[in-house]
Amino acid sequence: MFILALDMGKTKTFATIVDDEGQVYGKAVSGPSGMWLEKDVAIENMKEAIDRCLKNSKIPFSKINLISISWADLDTKKDWENAWKIIEELNLNKDKVLIEHDVVAAYYAVTWGEPGIVVIGGTGSIAFGKNSRGEKMKSSGWGWLIGDEGSAYWIAIKALNAVSRAYDGRGEQTLLTKKFKEYFKVEDEIYISVKVHKELKGSLTEVAKLAKIVDEVASEGDKVAKSIMEEAGRELALDAIAVAKKLNMMNEKIVIGEIGSVFKSKTVTEVYKKALKENLPSAVIKEPIIGYMSIIGPIIIAYKKLNIEITEEKINNVMLNVAH
Repeated sequence: MFILALDMGKTKTFATIVDDEGQVYGKAVSGPSGMWLEKDVAIENMKEAIDRCLKNSKIPFSKINLISISWADLDTKKDWENAWKIIEELNLNKDKVLIEHDVVAAYYAVTWGEPGIVVIGGTGSIAFGKNSRGEKMKSSGWGWLIGDEGSAYWIAIKALNAVSRAYDGRGEQTLLTKKFKEYFKVEDEIYISVKVHKELKGSLTEVAKLAKIVDEVASEGDKVAKSIMEEAGRELALDAIAVAKKLNMMNEKIVIGEIGSVFKSKTVTEVYKKALKENLPSAVIKEPIIGYMSIIGPIIIAYKKLNIEITEEKINNVMLNVAH
């Protein structure tokens, strides 16, 4: 039995084919395909990921029993309608397709469906949880123009703002100025604005890449950068705490897991874990799932749908092969 799993996000689209024993047969990566992107972009990148994955696996499409999709930005009824329209345009059999919001898929990746919470700290940010009574709740995920506090994009914007304030004399001097000038290959800070607005056109994914530089500068001891990364950690913890409060799980022994590149940051993770331990003392905090490992979510959802036994050995096998 073969499953084609897709993780469709704001930064990339990752596809892999696995069987009911956790064996990985092929994988492929293409560009972003989150639902808030242009429809043609999402279709093109989704199709590319599927086609290349099938080619790499040498498994014909006719042998695929189920397509399980983790899809970013499925926030409204219209988003879901558009998602199914894309499935139709790609001539995929709707009866063999499962679609889930990426944060729900992420929840399954870290809890396997048991009571708990997942926090995503990637290009965007959001948290989702479910309690023992089956009640569900999410926090954050309002998008980069309104919120997504603690996300890579949010970190980058905070840092760019700090550089502008330092330039004007409205804020503290920071090593971020030197690092961003080097990154954009400009001699004067004012041209950073030109790069971001005119060349990058405010691109969500391109701007979010700056978060890595902010973390590096923070690790070098820069007060401004460190303050931004620490605030990101607190914001991401607050997402989990808000969900736990709404679901009355503050003192329950629940699993809390994290997914996303922001959790690569030692500064973020330390502040995040400290805040969780202070506010959710009974919670079991798992190690972050980084990079392609989030594909575990749609795989577990598919296994549950097909009544396939989920074992630690199978999941570890998938994670090992996806990572290499």
